[in-house]
Amino acid sequence: MATAIDIRNPRVEIEFCTGCKWHLRAGWMAQELLLTFGNTIGELALIPGKSATFIVRVNG
Repeated sequence: MATAIDIRNPRVEIEFCTGCKWHLRAGWMAQELLLTFGNTIGELALIPGKSATFIVRVNG
């Protein structure tokens, strides 16, 4: 049986296209997620990608 202590906060990943210059968009999205969900996010990662990629993942 899981308790509140056993449950970890989710990891959020934002993968974005560097060739499309979506750095600012990814940063803005990260900021908005942190402001909106605050303490419920355990970790937020910005991941440079390619090929017109803009993907937001939660826990993988």
